[in-house]
Amino acid sequence: MIILWAILSFIIGSFVEWFAHRYVLHNFKFPSLSKYHFGRHHRNARQNNFIDNDYLDSPPKTWASGLHEVVGIGLILVAVLPFLLISVWLWIFLCVHAFGYYYLHRKSHLNPEWAKKWLPWHWRHHMGKNQNTNWGVTNPLFDYIFGTVSK
Repeated sequence: MIILWAILSFIIGSFVEWFAHRYVLHNFKFPSLSKYHFGRHHRNARQNNFIDNDYLDSPPKTWASGLHEVVGIGLILVAVLPFLLISVWLWIFLCVHAFGYYYLHRKSHLNPEWAKKWLPWHWRHHMGKNQNTNWGVTNPLFDYIFGTVSK
């Protein structure tokens, strides 16, 4: 049964990261979020061959050094607290997915060669011709499902 909770959390976590990236962080109706994400994070990555030096602070100490991302992940984990009523394992695996997301995202933007090898879809999201594709960060599952993957 634990394996089923792990699979379900992978699916839910992958959808949440795809949805948040696609409809929140790239949505200019949310100017404070999209301005930072697209105006700073994407700009840093494009200008520095995928490196975003804002990730050098660990843990992040300022909004600019990634504190906003940690706060956002924390808010999402609070929002999914009701899943505890369904399964403690489901919520634990969602937490693992959230921490894995932050770890992989940060590592990829500090080590572009690693990102090209292990998260090529995310590298293409930033460095490809169209930055409005490849919304999944940890995996491209929902990009394939919704047809938003690009090579």
